[in-house]
Amino acid sequence: MLKIGELVAAAAVVVSVVFVGIQISQSRDAQVQATTQGAVSDYVGSLELLADNREFACLYTRGVADFEGLDAAGRLRFSAFYMSTYLQLQEMHRLADRGAIDADTWAGFHGLLQETTRYPGVRQWFAIRRTWFSARFQAYVDELMQQTPSLEGTAYEDAPGCQTAAVAVGAP
Repeated sequence: MLKIGELVAAAAVVVSVVFVGIQISQSRDAQVQATTQGAVSDYVGSLELLADNREFACLYTRGVADFEGLDAAGRLRFSAFYMSTYLQLQEMHRLADRGAIDADTWAGFHGLLQETTRYPGVRQWFAIRRTWFSARFQAYVDELMQQTPSLEGTAYEDAPGCQTAAVAVGAP
């Protein structure tokens, strides 16, 4: 009779362990989903500057083509934007390495980085500002740049009115 009791107790322990394992897995999935949503939301928020501000959008198009050709104020604004977005991307890269962000979502951001690191102005900017990022992220961006050729010339054709808009903002 004692052996039946031990068998039932052992089975109960196994069932309990399986149940706890399922709960941990569901909790981890929920955490990955929440982390992914937060990261995407933060990144999208930084893109609103491009969508909502024509002057900055024009600065961006000039900066990705030739960062070094921007005036001091333009380099500062472009650097602030890219610093903000690349810090977010660095964090997403770290989370992706740890499996803490949705793999499909990270694949999209990886593609975004592959594309933007092709722009000559972004390459110029990263060469100057690379020490602002972790060694792992620097190596990751360097690898992307080695894998994809730089876009020569302009990344975007200058939108009609960009030069006018940039001048008009500074005009009295």
